Order: sequence, then C-alpha cells, then structure tokens
Amino acid sequence: MKRRLRGGLAGIALLSFACAFIHPVGVVKARHSVGPLLAGAETPAAVTGVLERSCQNCHSERTLWPWYSYVPPFSWLIENDVDQARKHMNLSRWQEYTTDQQVEILSRMGAEVRSRQMPVPRYLSLHPAARLSDSDVKQLYDWSHRERRRLASPAAASAQE
Repeated sequence: MKRRLRGGLAGIALLSFACAFIHPVGVVKARHSVGPLLAGAETPAAVTGVLERSCQNCHSERTLWPWYSYVPPFSWLIENDVDQARKHMNLSRWQEYTTDQQVEILSRMGAEVRSRQMPVPRYLSLHPAARLSDSDVKQLYDWSHRERRRLASPAAASAQE
C-alpha cells in the first residue's frame, strides 16, 4: 500500500513538474519592454502613475510576474488573461496602433474605467493596490476624453500624414 502511495505521489510530482513547461497560450512571459507606456501620447505624470499601478501588469509588456504565475494551472490562467488583455490594449505598443484604433481604445478605456469594469474584480482580489479611487477614475476618464479629442483634431491628423 505504501509503495503504491509513493508511486502515485511520485507520478503526481513528475506530472506537476512537466506541466510547468507547458504554455498553452504561448510564450507570453517572453515579451518584455522597458520602453515608456503610451509612447507618442500626451500623458500627464499622474495618469502614467495610475496606469503603471493599475493597468500595466495586464495591458503592457512590463508585466511583473508573481511567483504563483509560474505554477500550473495558475500560470495557464494568468498567461491567458494577460495575452487576452494585451490583445485588447497593449500600452507598450501604443505607437503601432492607427489613430482610429487609438481613439477606439481610449473610448473603451474611459467607459470601462468609469463603469468600474476595469480593473477586473478577479485581478483586484490579488492586487488590491490596483484598485482605482474615485479620483483615479476621474483622471483616467478625463484624460482619455482629452486624448481622443487631441487625436481627432485636424492638427493631429495632418501630423500623422
């Protein structure tokens, strides 16, 4: 009986170890950037601070990976969440979006922050410092509105050409 138990535990340990090398989403952790968030945008320092505290872990390539993000199956869930978040908005690749895409992303960002859909509750349960205060929400919403207007202005359009 003890021999079977040891064999079973050894099998589980081996399987767990092997799972650490499986990344169903791909190599999300390999993409890393040290560049500024929202390169090319007119972003006040206060807004940048809020974005760094509450958004960059999922929506940029400046993710700080906690220890549990290396333990399957948690790693698979976290990598998938970050991959999906970066597909919606990647603050590290802002300059690669067209002006129309930037305007659309800013519109969604403002609406989702204002309605408190972002950051998502599941993320906040593990990262309470990312919670947005009423002041943070107002700052992000107002900034996204101003930046959309700036991008849509004729001067910005002619600068893009």
